[in-house]
Amino acid sequence: MLWIGITGPMGGGKSTVGTLLRQMGFEVLDADEVARQVLSPGSPGEKQVFQTFGESLKNEQGILDRRALGRVVFGHSDKLSALEAIIHPLVRKDVLQRRKKLADRRVKAAFYDVPLLFEKNMQDDFDFILVVTAPKDLRASRVQSRSQLTLEEIEERNMRHLPPELKEKAASAVIRNSGSLEELQKEIEAALKKLKIGKPA
Repeated sequence: MLWIGITGPMGGGKSTVGTLLRQMGFEVLDADEVARQVLSPGSPGEKQVFQTFGESLKNEQGILDRRALGRVVFGHSDKLSALEAIIHPLVRKDVLQRRKKLADRRVKAAFYDVPLLFEKNMQDDFDFILVVTAPKDLRASRVQSRSQLTLEEIEERNMRHLPPELKEKAASAVIRNSGSLEELQKEIEAALKKLKIGKPA
């Protein structure tokens, strides 16, 4: 089974590309979605977060307040590393299990959306890597509209990422997402054609 990574800068459109690939019949895993699941209410991951960062991160319902957690860790490399030490092993274990199930089903190609693919040196895990990107101002406006982050918070998070230009150089194919959905669909199809990845039967 071909294992294809999807990555790129915040606001580039990775999730939209994943959605369009699913509509084409492909299997797509999302690292952020898996990370949310391993920190779901009552999970071992959530309990570890409370043990490490304190019960003050519970909201009125007694579950993890993710925005409060974000404020605690971002900008503090030691705290961010402590959080990643909890989440990443849980995510890796979960994704390995899902990947094995896909391979057992004889799926020909599956995609994995990983924002920090290059930053975590995961390049060798994949047969191909797709980088999804867009102009900086457009990326920032997308992130602001969906997350209510300030420009300062966005820039702070961008500092954790390799520059988009370096990611593009290391990509198997680049998908530019600065136009309509129809244009993005054509970009995806061109990338699949370049990599000789056929659509699922």
